[in-house]
Amino acid sequence: MKPQATLFLFAILFTVLLNARETFHPSQLKEIESDDRNVTHNRFGPKSEVRALYLNRHTAKPSTPQFKNALRILEATPMNALIIDMKNVKGDLTYRSKLEEPRRIHASKFATIDDIRSYIQALKSQGIYLIARLAVFKDRRQARAFPSRAVHTPGGSLWRDRHGESWVDPFDPEARQYTLDIAEEVARLGFDEINFDYIRFPAHRGLRYDRPDTRNNRVDAIDTFLREAQTRLHPLGVKVSVDIFGYVLWNRTDTRIGQILEKMAPYVDYLCPMLYPSGFSRGSVAFADPAAHPYEIVRISLQKGIARGIPAEKFRPWLQAFRDYAYNRLLYREREIAAQIRAAESLGSSGWLLWHPSSRFGYVTPGTFALAAGAQVEAPSKSAGRTFHRHHRHTRRPHPRRTRQHKALQKPLDILRSR
Repeated sequence: MKPQATLFLFAILFTVLLNARETFHPSQLKEIESDDRNVTHNRFGPKSEVRALYLNRHTAKPSTPQFKNALRILEATPMNALIIDMKNVKGDLTYRSKLEEPRRIHASKFATIDDIRSYIQALKSQGIYLIARLAVFKDRRQARAFPSRAVHTPGGSLWRDRHGESWVDPFDPEARQYTLDIAEEVARLGFDEINFDYIRFPAHRGLRYDRPDTRNNRVDAIDTFLREAQTRLHPLGVKVSVDIFGYVLWNRTDTRIGQILEKMAPYVDYLCPMLYPSGFSRGSVAFADPAAHPYEIVRISLQKGIARGIPAEKFRPWLQAFRDYAYNRLLYREREIAAQIRAAESLGSSGWLLWHPSSRFGYVTPGTFALAAGAQVEAPSKSAGRTFHRHHRHTRRPHPRRTRQHKALQKPLDILRSR
C-alpha cells in the first residue's frame, strides 16, 4: 500500500477514535464502601463489579451502530466494560497478529481493527474495562491448517460439527500453545482480562483424539490448558476468566465435555456460566418453560455453584439479552434482563456479561437498572411471544403428565426453598 494511502486510513481511524473520546464520558461507578465505612475502593477494586456488553468482531469496529450504541449505554448506565471477540470459532482474529503461526495461516486475513493499540488506548482512557474473548478448541482455521491437531472421525477424516466447524484436539500440546500464544499477545496489547470460550470437548460421542476419551483424561486436558494460561497470563497483570455451560453448576460429572466446576475454579479468576434461560431444556430445572423464569434460573443456578464451595465472587455469569429461541419466542426486554441482573447481584457475583450474538442491546437502558432495583422482576415473565410451528424442533413440547408435575414447582422461588 502506498504511504499516502496508509496515512489517509490512519487519519480516518484516529478521527473516529477521537470523536468517540469527545462524545463519550462514562459516569464513574459509585464508590463502594468497605465494612468499616471509611475505606473506599476504585472502580475496579476488589469489591467492584464488571458489567459488560458483548461485541463481536464485526460490531467492535468504531464505525458500526452497535459500537456507538455500546458507548452510549456505558455512558448512561452503571455498565463499565466491554467483552470483545479477538478470536472466533472460525479461527479469525479481529486484529493483525505478529505471531508466526497465525500469520502463516492468514488468521488475520479478515481483521476488522487495524490499529488495535490505538483502539484499546482510546477505550481505556475512558475508564472502560476491556475483556478479550478467545474461542479455544473450536477453531476451524487451525484445524484445517494443521490436520494433525484436529479432532477426527473414527474413520480418520476431519470432523465437523453441525455448524460445519472443525475443532482442535484439547490433548494436543501444539493446539493449546497456539491459542495461548494469541492470549499472551492480546494481553500485552493492553486488555485487562482474557476470557476463554469453547474451553471444552465437543459434545459428541465417538470422535478420535490423541488420548482415550475418558472423563479423567478430558478433565485433565482442560485443567492443563487453564494451568498453562494462568502461568503465562497472571505475571502480565491480567485476569483470566472461562466460559462454562450453565449445566456445569447443576452436574457433578463433566457431562462428557471436560468441565467440572471444582477442577476449573483454582486456575481462573472468574467462572462465567452461560445462564441463558433459553439454554435449559424443559423440565431440566423443574420449569416447563425456563425462558419465562429469568430470575429463578439465574439465582438457582448460582446458588447451586455456591453450595459446592465456590465463592460467589468467583462467578460472573453470562445473561440473556436475546429473544428466546427454544420455547415461546419471548422477547427479552428490560424486565427480563433486569430480572437476571437482580438475581446475579443479589448473590454477590463479580458482575455479569450480557450476550446478544449480533451485539444489539436496545433494551439495556437506565430503565433496565431501575427495574433491577425492584423485587417485582422476581416473578415469572409472561410469555408474550407466540410459538412458530415451523420451528417445531425448538419448541420441545413436554409430555402432558410431565407438564402437570412441573406446574406445581413453578411458583416463584419455591424451588429455591426446596434446595
